[in-house]
Amino acid sequence: MKVFKEQVSDLISKAIGVDTAEALSMLSTPPQANMGDVAFPCFKLAKLMSKSPKDVAEEILGKVSHEIKGSSLIASAKTFGPYVNFYLNKSVFYKTIIDAVLTEDKIAKTEKSKGTVVIDYSSPNIAKPIAFHHIRSTVIGNIIGNIFQRNGYKVIRINYLGDWGTQFGKLITAFEKYGDDKKLEEHGIRHLLDIYVQYHKEENEELEATARKWFQLMEAGDKKALAYWKKFRDISIREFDRVYKRLGIDFTNIEGESFYNGKTEPVIKEIEKKVGTKESEGAIIVDLSAFDMPPVLLKKTDGTTLYATRDITAAMDRWNRFNFVESVYVVANQQELHFKQVFKTLELMGFDWFSKCKHVQFGLLHFEDAKMSTREGRIIFLEEVLDKSVELAKKAIEDKNPNLDDKENVAEAVGVGSIIFGDICKKRIQDITFKWEDVLSFDGETAPYVQYTHARACSILSKAGFDPLKVGKMDDYQPQDIEFELAKMTSLFEEKLLEAQAEHEPFILARYVLDMSQLFNKYYYQEKIIDVKDESQKRAKLSLVYSVKENIKDCLSVMGIKAPERM
Repeated sequence: MKVFKEQVSDLISKAIGVDTAEALSMLSTPPQANMGDVAFPCFKLAKLMSKSPKDVAEEILGKVSHEIKGSSLIASAKTFGPYVNFYLNKSVFYKTIIDAVLTEDKIAKTEKSKGTVVIDYSSPNIAKPIAFHHIRSTVIGNIIGNIFQRNGYKVIRINYLGDWGTQFGKLITAFEKYGDDKKLEEHGIRHLLDIYVQYHKEENEELEATARKWFQLMEAGDKKALAYWKKFRDISIREFDRVYKRLGIDFTNIEGESFYNGKTEPVIKEIEKKVGTKESEGAIIVDLSAFDMPPVLLKKTDGTTLYATRDITAAMDRWNRFNFVESVYVVANQQELHFKQVFKTLELMGFDWFSKCKHVQFGLLHFEDAKMSTREGRIIFLEEVLDKSVELAKKAIEDKNPNLDDKENVAEAVGVGSIIFGDICKKRIQDITFKWEDVLSFDGETAPYVQYTHARACSILSKAGFDPLKVGKMDDYQPQDIEFELAKMTSLFEEKLLEAQAEHEPFILARYVLDMSQLFNKYYYQEKIIDVKDESQKRAKLSLVYSVKENIKDCLSVMGIKAPERM
């Protein structure tokens, strides 16, 4: 579709003198297929030309009609009120799209990077298992990173662990009082969670004072305090890595808040010099009342730092290290005020790059499985959800295809894919209510449905003995309407990637691959594909199946979801 839209915008540019890029940005999709493939609205031009939009549309049509005759890709154009709508030459377009897929070089292209994008996501607290609610930041952040990478950017993926702060003073206090080295070795992070919960059950002023002291010692570099902290951190990271591996997620940098310990004091002094700070009840703050915001708390009365201090320091450090074109923080919408305060402080410090910092928000995750919700008290562990999803996927696969080879790996791909897809099945800002029947259905708007569609396409190609390397370029072929729509849909992948990047919205890809899967399944039931006598037609149909299969696989790959060839 990109080439077609470029040709249309070029025609419009020559006809009325508007900039080609501007014309391209104004193109839209008609509401019905019989109204064309691309529409150009004339409202904006009509205002500039002091004419009615309908008259402007007629004028443009008159000027482009002759030029269309010289285009092989544009078949015709019509006006629909204030719109000029353009129609594709179906056979030329079909051949162009399918040939491009069949002859595509799968070797990664070494193009110059468009710049560096820093993405801060997942960010669990150490000394606690990764909770299920962390799936949101983890999955959304990973997909956004994949989208930027696919679009030609260098991506720095940062797991900004919650590994510093007063809670670690509490954890050391808890371990000294209730901890057991043998249990820590056997149960790891679960033992740390148990003693942390026990601490809060018995919490009193004496324990609080001890915890504050331990954190002060940590910030001061005390060897014993830091040895405890490092032990807890190393255990946590090992357990986190196991979960991330199942999700197919890797990070460029694992840099928790501790990374900025000892680096905040110069930043506080710089803020004091450039913006001004105040003392409030012994604490150091930045007054943002002029911007209708609460103050930013930089340092508490005991001299220890806070999230905002470390986030401001981290932002400055990342700019100095990476010179990013964008720095994305994938954090829940409850932190909206926090990031507004951080970005405003950076702006007041005179950093023009503050506008490149983006808070990508997401809604809450609700879990309907009461049994799992009460299993570990208030915490639902992500790994346990993954285990159950894989278990349910395996059962479904055994019911549908008991003789399937490699059931274990397929179940893992389907089970994990279901959790990932279930997280992006709505726009990220919306709250999600997680239900097993919604995410694991083979018939709904789910990962298994899309994965099964991919497997169905693979089965068709396998039965037909289709080899894209031996097909070569297609003969001329007049596609059926549904084949044309499928080809047109596959051609939109790159545009959808750019749209998803601009909006930091994985849902755009989820909706796209679902729509394509639904249309393909309609095609599968409606049209003969293998049992076609004419070999040229058969090649054309199988080439379309191959194109859809590759498109679904690519789309799932960007989402971090595997595409089994058999299910």
